Amino acid sequence: MAISVNADGYREIIGVFEGMQEDKESWLEFLRHLICRGLSGVRLVVSDKCLGLVEAVSQCFPWAEWQRRVFHFHRNILSKMSREKVSEVAPMLKAIHAQKNREAAKEKAEKVAANLVDMRLRAAA
Repeated sequence: MAISVNADGYREIIGVFEGMQEDKESWLEFLRHLICRGLSGVRLVVSDKCLGLVEAVSQCFPWAEWQRRVFHFHRNILSKMSREKVSEVAPMLKAIHAQKNREAAKEKAEKVAANLVDMRLRAAA
């Protein structure tokens, strides 16, 4: 499924493909379908880190930025620890993304990583 943010700032479903695979060729087919239907002006693509999708995006929209979904970023970090630690660490991760600017977020991320090392969660750090 592809969701777009229109000029008024509202989200719209712009395409759905059923039963596709996660490989590059399937994503290329889907993105080309969207382009044929008039999709243009893509500046940012936000998704999980499906390698096939990332490659297809860079081929179809070479000028567009790609960003990993925060949800997937957090999920991958939280998967590196026991369930008991998740409730303690999840708010730390959210605090990184709540910062007012990039520099503050980087500083917060460094502090969180150091805290994770202190908690003996080096893989998550």
